[in-house]
Amino acid sequence: MGLHTTNAIVLRRYPFRETSITVSCLTERFGKLKGLVKGIRGESNRHRSAMEPLTVNRIVFYDTRSSQLHLISQCELLAGLPELQRDLEIMRIAALSVHLVDQVVPLEEPQPTTYHLLKDTLERLALGAGNPMTLQIHFIVRLLRLAGFQPQLNQCTACNITVVDTGHWSARQGGLLCRRCLHQDPHAEAASPEMLSALDALSQTDAPPSLNEGLIPILRHRLDEFLQWRIDRPLRIRTA
Repeated sequence: MGLHTTNAIVLRRYPFRETSITVSCLTERFGKLKGLVKGIRGESNRHRSAMEPLTVNRIVFYDTRSSQLHLISQCELLAGLPELQRDLEIMRIAALSVHLVDQVVPLEEPQPTTYHLLKDTLERLALGAGNPMTLQIHFIVRLLRLAGFQPQLNQCTACNITVVDTGHWSARQGGLLCRRCLHQDPHAEAASPEMLSALDALSQTDAPPSLNEGLIPILRHRLDEFLQWRIDRPLRIRTA
């Protein structure tokens, strides 16, 4: 068994027997991992972190190799981010962020860019740095691109031709449809160049850009539709 140390953001936590827990966490070096932390729920334990969701920790774990559940032998709290709980909307966005990561990021594939995206978003939310809705939209669009789930913004999803005029947005089809392919989704609606340009810019920048206030509700609605169609399981926390 290999012994590894890395920083980790806790995504989910489950009780395991009387005193232990299992966690799903996104690590800086090893991607998403599932781990077992023994004795953490007992009255006396050797851990300095309770491994709560939405916290940043330094963990030491054994790579069991024979199982996807690894033994976490040490965990030290680096950032509890208690400010996330000061506002219900902030907490909802933070919870949605870790939920999406847990849904779309595969196990045990190094994802350092995704780790830093999540960490940066949670820290900005905790500090009140920026418009929370802009942070949410940027996080979703950037995560989808990094995970390979991004909507198709310049080609028709049905026939793959470049859409040179105003395309039509189809969450069901995964992006744009040209006029000739509207029969694929009769409910597709015209997509404005401003919306498509904003989605493209959001997907390519590490820091959330400023957004036109009028675009924010449109982007939220379109992304909500997209997530419901493109994620295998229904989202428990909606974006609107």
